[in-house]
Amino acid sequence: MEDLAKTLTDHLLVWTVDLPAGKAPSFLDEMSRMASAKGIEILVVRADMVFGADHIRSALYHAKKSMDEGRNSSSSLAMETLLYASGERQLSSAIKKMSAGIEAERVVVAQLTPGALEVRGDWKPIGPSEPGTQLGRLRKFGVSEEELRTLSGKDGAELVLEKVAAVDVIKK
Repeated sequence: MEDLAKTLTDHLLVWTVDLPAGKAPSFLDEMSRMASAKGIEILVVRADMVFGADHIRSALYHAKKSMDEGRNSSSSLAMETLLYASGERQLSSAIKKMSAGIEAERVVVAQLTPGALEVRGDWKPIGPSEPGTQLGRLRKFGVSEEELRTLSGKDGAELVLEKVAAVDVIKK
């Protein structure tokens, strides 16, 4: 599956962007307009809820697979990816958890489809995972205490990837 996921998502690009306080909603609107004009699908979410590029890669893979199989909850690749990235069953919960609201000062921008998105100089590419992920962030994401007890040497981001994959099960 790892090779298939890589093949289906090899065009994925993911960055973090620092924003002035209160500017996330206008940044999202601007990015959405720019992406739409170029025929690109993007996802802009809170950076504190993303645990590396592999988190978004896994969500994108599962979203594409769900759409290909007719099991999608949304007609938009970006919204379906958001659902999987959140580890939630309902889109409303996913939006509440992952959306970059007025309080967000750091966001993740993910280019989900091929194309030439205009990248600015202050955008920083993010790596596959974040080693040593803080327990507080994992709890905020929705990782339970029982799940945290299973870590023993594993990277916490692996638990997030498990939650992404589990969306297929909880969507039924």
